[in-house]
Parts: sequence; structure tokens; C-alpha cells
Amino acid sequence: MQPYYAIKLKCFVLRLMMGCSLLLISAGIVVSILQEVMNSYDANSRLAYILGLLICALMIALGIVLIYQAFHFERFVFGRSQRSYDLLKKDMQDKSVVSAGNLIVTDQFMLLFSKHIFNMCKVIRLENVIACFEDPVYGTVAKPSEYTLYIYDRDFKCHTIVLDAKQSEAGHQAKEKICQTHPWIYAVSRDTFLDRTMSKNSRRNFLNQIEKRKYEMNSTVNVDKEAEAEIDQMVNDARKKLDFHSILGKNKKDAESKKK
Repeated sequence: MQPYYAIKLKCFVLRLMMGCSLLLISAGIVVSILQEVMNSYDANSRLAYILGLLICALMIALGIVLIYQAFHFERFVFGRSQRSYDLLKKDMQDKSVVSAGNLIVTDQFMLLFSKHIFNMCKVIRLENVIACFEDPVYGTVAKPSEYTLYIYDRDFKCHTIVLDAKQSEAGHQAKEKICQTHPWIYAVSRDTFLDRTMSKNSRRNFLNQIEKRKYEMNSTVNVDKEAEAEIDQMVNDARKKLDFHSILGKNKKDAESKKK
């Protein structure tokens, strides 16, 4: 859970700082306006006073909202869905969790830290991801100097994650994990993806293809699991029938019954 708490702490600090800053700035402006009204009131500036106070009121309201969000992180990220938070908490206990800068990838979720003032932490279910692409930028050395990850959800909204050279390997691991746990996600070419999803009809067709691939792959996995279970059951039955000790015990019982 350490990467999760790191993002949570970052959101808490930024929201608290922005909220307190807005409150302090707006309070200072209100005091200045009131002092000017009391000391040297100008009737021609009445509209300016009113607009200034209204803007300060909006700033105060925004500051209060940001401070409230800082202390209620899970509520604004997961809403009222306690189940999603429990699933994420369970996934975060797995050692296969990949953390790459502002991105955390588990088996079912993707957490992304963004600079949006009201939505700094985005939680996306990997089931809703339809495409994932990487764009490493190489410099003079073989290792990428910059690594960009593009992730598209079912609304065809692009989530861009830019990583530096130190985090490029972790970014590649995150992309591999997304594609391995959800193999129906399209990850061939971003240019081809953009060409195939330019119109509404093409997007609808693309979503249908993704759903078809998802159904086929899930069906194949289920069939394979059922076949493996049947084979294991047959092997166990054969072992029981050929168990030397059980056969020997049965023969002893038969001999004792004949003596009686």
C-alpha cells in the first residue's frame, strides 16, 4: 500500500496548500475592500466593491472544498463504492503491483495522479481500458531519456503519463502488466488506433471488436480451466485405484473375512 499512500499524501498536501492559500488570499482582499469602503468610500466604485466581494466569496468556497477534499480522499476518489476500495486494497497487497512515478497498476485497477484541481487522483478499472501504447524517446544512450504512456478508456479519453529516464523501465513494466492481465486491450500501434477511431461509427465498431476479443479470450480461459480440472480429477481417481497400500489393505480384509 506504500505507493497508494504516497499518492494520497501528495494529493492531501497539494489540496491543503491550495485551499489554505485561497482562504488567506481571499481574506486579505476582503479586508482591503472593507477598509477602503470604511475609510474612503467611492460611490462610483460600488460595482467594483460588489464584484470583488463576490469573487472573494467564490475563492473562499473553493478553498473550503479543497480542504474538505484533502481530508476525505477516499470519498472523492471512490465515491460511495466501498467495494471498489476493498478490491483495490486487496490488490495492493499483491507483490506484482507496479509503481511508475504517478502511476500505480494492480491486477484490476490503475491509479493515476493528475494535476487537475478537483480530480488529482483518477482510479480506472482495467476492464474499462481499451488501448495502451508506449512512446519511448531515446537520446544518445540506449536507455530512453523520456517515456510516455498513453492509455485510452471506453470513452476514448486519453490518459497520458510522462516518465523520466529513471522511471522508464517501471513504465514499460506497467504497460506489460496491463496487457498481460487484460490481453484483449489493443496495443499494436497508436497511429492505427487513432485512424480507426476517428468517427462515431468506427469507435462503435472498435468497441464491439474489443468486447468480442474479451469474450473469446475469457471463454478460452474458462474452457482451459475446466479441462485442467477434469484431467486433475481423472489423475487423482487413477492414483486412488492404483494405490498400492489401498490394494494391500483390501486384500488383507478379504483374507480375514474368508478365515472367519
